Amino acid sequence: MKRRQFLGTAGILAAGGFEGIARAAMQLPYGLAPGKPNAGAHLKILLPPSSQFRAQQKRLDQFETLTGIKITYSYVPYGQLLDKITAETTGGSNEYDLLCFQDSWIASLAHHLTPLDSSIASDKLNLDRYPTVFKNACVMEDKIYGLPIRAHPQMLFYRKDLLKQTGREVPETWDDMVQTAGAIQQHSGISGVALDYVKGSGFQNLWLWFNCLWGHGSDIFDSAGQPRFNDAAGVAGTQAYVDVLLKDKVANPGSSQFNEYDMVNSMTQKKSAMIMVWWWTYSVLTGDRSQLNADQVGFAPMVRFNDGKSPTLTTLMPFGINQHSRNKAAAWEFLKWVSNPDLEVDIVSDKSDPETADIVATQTATYLNEKVNAANHGLHKVALESLRGARTLPKTTTWPEVASILETSISEIVSVGKPVKSTLDDAATQVERVVRRANRRRGRT
Repeated sequence: MKRRQFLGTAGILAAGGFEGIARAAMQLPYGLAPGKPNAGAHLKILLPPSSQFRAQQKRLDQFETLTGIKITYSYVPYGQLLDKITAETTGGSNEYDLLCFQDSWIASLAHHLTPLDSSIASDKLNLDRYPTVFKNACVMEDKIYGLPIRAHPQMLFYRKDLLKQTGREVPETWDDMVQTAGAIQQHSGISGVALDYVKGSGFQNLWLWFNCLWGHGSDIFDSAGQPRFNDAAGVAGTQAYVDVLLKDKVANPGSSQFNEYDMVNSMTQKKSAMIMVWWWTYSVLTGDRSQLNADQVGFAPMVRFNDGKSPTLTTLMPFGINQHSRNKAAAWEFLKWVSNPDLEVDIVSDKSDPETADIVATQTATYLNEKVNAANHGLHKVALESLRGARTLPKTTTWPEVASILETSISEIVSVGKPVKSTLDDAATQVERVVRRANRRRGRT
C-alpha cells in the first residue's frame, strides 16, 4: 500500500482511509474541491501511448478516492492523434472530455478548447512552477488552453569511453561537436555523430535544423508573418546543418536517410558516437536492447551557437479540456490532480516497473529534485540547463503545410545535392502562397 501514500496529503490516505478523507474534506490537496461535488462523473481523455501516461493510469484510483470521478485513458498512436482530435472537435463530439495535444497545434485547436484562465485564478494555481517556455506554449492570444504535462528538452548524448580515448571535452557548441566528432571518427573509425535528414517522419529532420536556424539569427517568419528562413542568416544556418554530412563528413553516412529512430539505433548499435535528440532517448541508449551500458553513455545540454547563447528547441504536450465536454468542472479537477508535483516526482522516481518507468517532467522543482536526480543519474538537472532560453515551434494554423515544405527542402539538399540558397528560395515562395491562402481564409489582405 505504499504506492497509495505518495500524495503527501497530511496522512489523508495513509491514516484512516475513507474516514480520514472525510475528516479532512476541507484540506484536500492540490486545490481539489471539497465534498466531492463531481462524484459519479466519468471522464475520457484522448492521448498518445507513453510510459508516463501508463504510470498515471496506475495511480488513477488515488484521484477517484479523492473526488469520486472515474477516468478512462483512450490511446491513439501519435501519428494519428491530430487527425483524431480534429475529427472529434470539428464534429462537436463530447466523447472525450480532455485532450492531449502538441504545442504547435494550439493555433488550430484553441477554439475547440476551454480557456482555463478563470479556473486557474479561482483556485490560485501557480504556473510559475513551470519553465517559462512551457507556460508560454499553452497560451494562444492571451488565453491559457492547457497545463504542461509532457515535454521533451533536446540533449546531447555521447560515448563517454570514446571521448576519453580521444582526450576531448564534452562539446558545448556546434563547432565543438563537429570537431569532436571528427576526432572520434579518426581515432576509432566509428562515425562521429548521427543526424536525421530524411523527410516523411513527422518533420523530424527540422528539429536540429531549428537550432542552426535560430543559432545564426534567422527564423521561420519575420514580424509581418512572411518567410525569412532564406535570408543570409538562414542560409548560413542551413549550410551549417547539412555540412556535418556533406562537407565535414563526420556524420554517419546513413544520416541522409535516417529518421529519429534510425539515428538513435545507430548509437545503440555502436555505429555512431554522438546524437542530439529529445531526452527520452537516454532510456533507449542504456536499455536492454542497446549494445551500450550506462557507463558508456554520457549526456549534456544541447550544443548551441553564439558562444552557447542561442536557443534550443523544446516540445510540449499539454492537457486541455474539450470545449464540447459536458463535464468541464470534473475535467478541471482532473487537471489539478494530474499536474500536481507529487505525482510527477513519484512517477519519474519509480523504476520498479519497466512498462511505467519514465523520465518526463515539466516542473522546475522536479528537475532540481535530489530524489529524482538520484533515480535518473542526474539527467533532470542537465535537462533543465538545456531548457535555458528554449523555444517551441511556431504557433500558426499553417505550420503543418509550412513544415512539409521545409522538411522536403532539407531532405533534397542532402539526398539530391540541391544548393542551399536556391532551395530555400523556392521553399520561401511556396510558403508565401500558403500564407496568402491562409490570410484570404481569415479575410485578411
